[in-house]
Amino acid sequence: MKEVSIHVGKRIRLYRKLKKLTIEVFAEMIHKSKATVSKYENGEISIDIETLFSIADALNISVNQLVDYENVTTSEDTEGDALVKRKTGKTKYYLYFYDGRKGRIVKNIIEVQGAGENGIYKANFYVDVEDYSNYYNCKFLYHGNMRKFDAFTNFNFENQNNKVEQVFMYAINSFTHNRRLVGMFSGLSTQPILPVAFKFLMSLDVMVENEEMKEQLVMTKEDLKQIKKMNMFVINQEL
Repeated sequence: MKEVSIHVGKRIRLYRKLKKLTIEVFAEMIHKSKATVSKYENGEISIDIETLFSIADALNISVNQLVDYENVTTSEDTEGDALVKRKTGKTKYYLYFYDGRKGRIVKNIIEVQGAGENGIYKANFYVDVEDYSNYYNCKFLYHGNMRKFDAFTNFNFENQNNKVEQVFMYAINSFTHNRRLVGMFSGLSTQPILPVAFKFLMSLDVMVENEEMKEQLVMTKEDLKQIKKMNMFVINQEL
């Protein structure tokens, strides 16, 4: 299937760039020509199993992280779940937070596997995406899990380029009942590296990035009063 080769090629390019490897250097690492690697990344030629393992080894990842392609079907989830709509394939949705250091809203995508067990689903977190049509071109990539409950949805992720970076997210309510959620993100910031926590918005649809969204994402006077009173950052806003 051509789609599989294209998917694997995009994965190779993503991990190579995250490792800050030029195509020339990477080609030498796997003992291939630059032209051949370029064709791998563009999905123009299939990759034999030995080369696939060689590529994964060079990128310090598992082969599964390259071949996590699933056929998309139109069959509905037997439980009618609003987030994971299909038995196979992936569902992506959109996460936004406000970075006060840069003075901008950062857009991200969480990609959830369609088949989960006991309410736990594998998920990928693409951080700081410029173009939704090419979200593999992101600043950071995390792998992890999503778990759904009636009142909350939570996530845990690990940075694939720096395993020390762990991310935890908790959202109020569940996508079973809403198309948008508000929640708290906690993890490590960069420049400087410090523990942080902030608000986020998640949606099954692309949202308009405007002043109204910014107001929902920044800390309010009520938030500051709550922090001063309770000595903790609490998210109690609902959409």
